[in-house]
Amino acid sequence: MRVRVLGVDGTGARMAGKKAGLLFYVDVDRSRLIYVEPLDEKDSAKVRRHVQRVMMELGAEQLRTDELSVYDRIVPERKHKICLAHWRKSKFRRACQLYRQLQTEGLKFEACDMLKLLELLKTEPRPPTLPEAIEKLVRRYINCHKGLLWEVNHLLQHIERTWEHVSSDQADRTNNVTERLIGLDYKIRVKTMRGFKSDDKALGHCYLSEYLRGVDSICDLRKVV
Repeated sequence: MRVRVLGVDGTGARMAGKKAGLLFYVDVDRSRLIYVEPLDEKDSAKVRRHVQRVMMELGAEQLRTDELSVYDRIVPERKHKICLAHWRKSKFRRACQLYRQLQTEGLKFEACDMLKLLELLKTEPRPPTLPEAIEKLVRRYINCHKGLLWEVNHLLQHIERTWEHVSSDQADRTNNVTERLIGLDYKIRVKTMRGFKSDDKALGHCYLSEYLRGVDSICDLRKVV
């Protein structure tokens, strides 16, 4: 099988007497689980080797992930895109925190800049390159190296650095499909029952859950038996 966009994300796995991790691979276009591997995202060397191998085996055109640094430099930058939903959520949260802190310290002008930034981040259609209005904010705080204004500077520079790495795919700009399948194939079972006793049982449950949902909600149970 060949995949255009390969979504990758990890989650913690509840195992008897230990903490583990699972790495999920999803065909974003078809909303189908491809592969699950018992790997912890903190083990960057193993994750990078494994993701690179799966990308090559599937002939995937693009890797879609969140902003974790473990996924950096696995493939050329043009083939790796960040989930828009994850990117926006983290920037909104940080900008809102800074807005409240600036208000508390009486920095009204700077607080207004954070409100302006929030509006710019919501802009649709999203510009493919960094908007001039955000560039102006970057230049305004570029020489701030201390205290709360340095934190504003840090956020703005991060936005500038990552803007063009965020997915602009016309079909789906997020990695929400991957996160949704992790919930359906694994987390619902973990939340409603005790954790798994082994990797084999955790992996088997993920694949069986995916299979039972079938294609267009239709599954041939004769194949299961």
